[in-house]
Formats: sequence, structure tokens, C-alpha cells
Amino acid sequence: MAISRVDTVSIPVSDQRQALWFYRDALGFELIRDHHGENHQRWIQLAPKGAETTISLVKPFGGMAAGSVQGLVVQTDDIQKTHQELSRRGVTLSDIVTLVGGRFATFNDPDGNGWVLIEANVQMQA
Repeated sequence: MAISRVDTVSIPVSDQRQALWFYRDALGFELIRDHHGENHQRWIQLAPKGAETTISLVKPFGGMAAGSVQGLVVQTDDIQKTHQELSRRGVTLSDIVTLVGGRFATFNDPDGNGWVLIEANVQMQA
């Protein structure tokens, strides 16, 4: 078997338009695809600039619920600056916490999907 990487993570949301605004305009993710299909289905795919793994903002399917994804990690080189910028854009973040491996803060999207913003002192490895 040859699975080589995580390609796309589905983020279940209740309102795709509101979620698109949050991820694109508040977080600054780049819009890769916004496809309107049959039966009012919509595929919205975004990623942080230069990222290999993308996210898709989906209506819940297969037993998932809007807001049920927790613990996704995004990395920054300067957590203080990123924290201030995201706060200015309306994102509510926790205080910055310092641990042995670096510093982090948490935040949620409008549905409650939980994210971790990290500035790592060491290379994050899978």
C-alpha cells in the first residue's frame, strides 16, 4: 500500500458562505475551488498559502456534525504577530501558552471546529 500524504481534510460546517468568509477573509486561506454542483451541493476547497494539505468546507455527511472537528494544527513563524492580526480580523483566540516545544493558542471557527495555532521551537514531525 502506498498512501503518501493527507490531501484534504473535510471541515463540517452549517453555513458554507459564512465558513468561506471565516477561512478566506479572517484566516487568510487561499481559495482553491468553489464549485456549485447539482442538488445545491457545493465544494469549497482552501489552504494556507503554500500548503500541501487543503481543507474542504462541507455540509455534514457520514455521521459528522458541524463543529465536530477538533485539534487541527496550523503553524506560524511568529505567533505574537499572527495572534494580533487574527484578533484584529475578528478571530477569538485563547491566550498564548508556552510549552517545551513552542508556543500555541487555540481558536474555533463559527461552528466550533477547533484549531491550534503553533509556533514550534523544533520541527513538527508526523
